Amino acid sequence: MDKQHDSSRRRFLKLTGCSLAILPVALIATDRASAQIKAKKAAVNYQDTPNNGQKCVDCQLFQPPNACIVVEGDISPEGWCSLFVLKQGGATQG
Repeated sequence: MDKQHDSSRRRFLKLTGCSLAILPVALIATDRASAQIKAKKAAVNYQDTPNNGQKCVDCQLFQPPNACIVVEGDISPEGWCSLFVLKQGGATQG
């Protein structure tokens, strides 16, 4: 009985040790997968003014108060770029 209990404890400790060794690798992989490379403003024709009524504040990719999911740097709510995607529900009023 003691031998079987001792074997189970060893197996548990080995599995726990292996799991702890793998944990940092898994965390690093997750961080890299979630990291994004954002486009440069020039590459997407970004401008600080609207284009044909389209502006960043009405774009699906805009993140208030002044960021974008895919374009780097500060983004004006009144700006525009070639990646513009109208938010579902349409444009804001005003």
